[in-house]
Amino acid sequence: MTASATRTIQGEAIPALGLGTFELTGPAGEAAIRAAIDLGYRQIDTAIRYGNEAEVGRAIRASGVARGELFVTTKIWFNDLQPDTVHRRVDESLERLGLDQVDLLLVHWPAKEIPLGETLAAFAEEKSKGRTRLIGVSNFTVALLDEALDVHKAELFCNQVEYHPFLSQQKLLARMR
Repeated sequence: MTASATRTIQGEAIPALGLGTFELTGPAGEAAIRAAIDLGYRQIDTAIRYGNEAEVGRAIRASGVARGELFVTTKIWFNDLQPDTVHRRVDESLERLGLDQVDLLLVHWPAKEIPLGETLAAFAEEKSKGRTRLIGVSNFTVALLDEALDVHKAELFCNQVEYHPFLSQQKLLARMR
């Protein structure tokens, strides 16, 4: 059974059930990712920092699920957010994943020493090249989110953050609404 989708305020249909792949590496990680896809997961979240994009790509190909049915996210770590490095990292990620495009490319963690506007411009360029459908940020505070929205409001799809009963992110959620 495939998980249902939810529609965002931007009109995007996103699979409601997503698999975070942190620490899913090697053959066991690949098998776990493949099993999740077989069980109906259609949103797969990886990152360069996780060191498992190749495993994610192999699991996707082995699943036989059409690419258009999957929503694949990857992230670029804070020390790689210079514009030239962003473009190289996207090249490398797409190669490891075996994809022509990811659905969502995120700034994994903010970098104080690299101007946010330059980073987001590089991400927007990747979107315009068709190498990602959507761009966003991750782990941004209210202040950083406001800065990002000032720079690229129309382009930003999301701010992916940790959220659970012990970390409710009330200020951030209020700002996002």
